[in-house]
Formats: sequence, C-alpha cells, structure tokens
Amino acid sequence: MNRSGAARCLACFALFFAVFVSLLGSPIILAAEESSSSPILLPPSQGESLSEEPPLELTCRFPVVEGMSGHAFEFDVSITLGADEYAGKYDFNVVTPPGWEAGVWGSYPEQQIGSIDFGEERVLDEEIEVRAVPLPGERPEPGEYVITLEMESAELKVKGGIDLTAMVNHSYEFSMFTGTGWPNAQVKAGEDNHISILLENTGTATIEDITFSSDKPEGWSITFNPEKVDTLEPDLKREVDVVIKPLKKAIGGDYLAVLKAKGERGSDTLDLRITVATPRVGEWSGIGIAVGVIAGLVVLFRQLVRR
Repeated sequence: MNRSGAARCLACFALFFAVFVSLLGSPIILAAEESSSSPILLPPSQGESLSEEPPLELTCRFPVVEGMSGHAFEFDVSITLGADEYAGKYDFNVVTPPGWEAGVWGSYPEQQIGSIDFGEERVLDEEIEVRAVPLPGERPEPGEYVITLEMESAELKVKGGIDLTAMVNHSYEFSMFTGTGWPNAQVKAGEDNHISILLENTGTATIEDITFSSDKPEGWSITFNPEKVDTLEPDLKREVDVVIKPLKKAIGGDYLAVLKAKGERGSDTLDLRITVATPRVGEWSGIGIAVGVIAGLVVLFRQLVRR
C-alpha cells in the first residue's frame, strides 16, 4: 500500500472513531485531516457555554398600546441587570417620532427621571414607566408610531434599548358651544328666542347621524333646526339654530337648560344658563303703579296741609 492510500485509510478510521465517540456522548473533540489545508471540526463539548447572560435587559409585557389620536400612551418597562458587576448609574434617552414627546417616570416616588443608579443597594431589577404624547396641537394620523427607550452607562460601557409602539386609532370627538363662546343666553318669557349653537368636529374621523335633545325647565319648549346633522367631517363646523320658548308666566331670573348632541360615535353636552327678562309691559305697569301711588300721596299731603 502506497503512502496516499495509507493516509486515506487513516483519515477514514479517524472519522469513524470520532462519529462513534460522539454517539456515546463523549465530550472529546477530535480533528482529522486528509491534508493540512482541509480540517474537519467536530462540535464543542457539552460543558462549554454557548451564550452569556446579557448585562442589561429591558422588557415590556405590553409593548404595543392602542389609543385615540391626541391621547397619551403609557408603557411599563422592566429593567434587569445580568450581574452585580453591571450595577451603576444609567442614563435614559427616549427617541420619539416627529410631533411627539416622551419621558421616563419612576414608580416611587412617582416623578419624571433622567437616570437611575443601581450601585448603592445593588438592586438588579427595577420598574419604570414610559409616557409618550403628541405635542400640543398635534393630532397624529392613524398608524403605528415607534418610541425607543435607550439606557447607557458611560462608566461601565454598557447600553441597551427597547422599542415601544403606539398604535393610533381614529378619534370620534366633537364639541358644542354657543356662537358667542359664552354658555349663557337672555330670553323673553312666552316668546321664541333664537340661540346660535356651533358643532365642531375635533376628531380625526367623520361623525355621522348627530341628533339633539335637551333637559329643560318644566313647561318650556326647546327645538333644534336642523333636527339632525347627517355628517360632520374633521375640522369642520356646523351651525344649529336653537329655539327656546319659556313659559309665558315665567318669573324673571336664571334657569339651567342642558343641550345634548349624540352621534353614531361620539357625543357632547352644553350646560346653558338662561336668563329670563321681565317683559317691558310688566316693567311699565310697575312703574305706572309706583307713580300713581306717589301722586296719590302728594295729593293727600296737600289736602291735609290746607286743613
């Protein structure tokens, strides 16, 4: 047998022996080669560790939170250090989409924080809260918005992060207010008094089938024109004429009426303070009576003086 044949036989024997040993569960690592340029490597022993505990781990049980546009989103985040050697001071940084702002809040005491120190008591676990909200005046379109919480210890050269998702849904909201902006009105007893009311869609979706009702003093009449608004699109206003008719014998003073508007999705109410003015006829009658009484007293006084 020549040298090349002997080498091939030796390689085959070594490979067979290695397979046999691996089937027996032996931790031995062998390498057989036909030549110096083609090694055959076997798996590492079972005693070797394939991975290490991460030095910093951030987890969130509910990393995706749904809510309406314009509302705040809150995420509870757990922080875990892998070992005592990673205990120290960590700084927070929250990366938000354009038009958003966010912060980190501690659980006790409940306040906004910019960093956390694990070094003093060697506590390796902590719970924090991330709160994200659109900037004032911003109403994000429906969709997914990713907020990233980052933690880093410059001293320990350790950092980590977690992505949190705000799932923004359509908001169905509208408001009702008077044309003057003040929640009051002055009316006359026994007459039809017209008050202008405005409906404004402050949400992100069209509101349909808005109907009206009211809570009013007994014997009063309150009607709406139109009686129903079929559709109200976002950022649009609609004027409604409200006709208020108090009792003819209503006593002058302040009364409360509650105007209600309810759509297929969304509703609003308006507490309206109504002042009933005394009719002018009554006022002149009162004045006339007072003048008559005074005149009678003057005449009576003169007659007594002459006597």
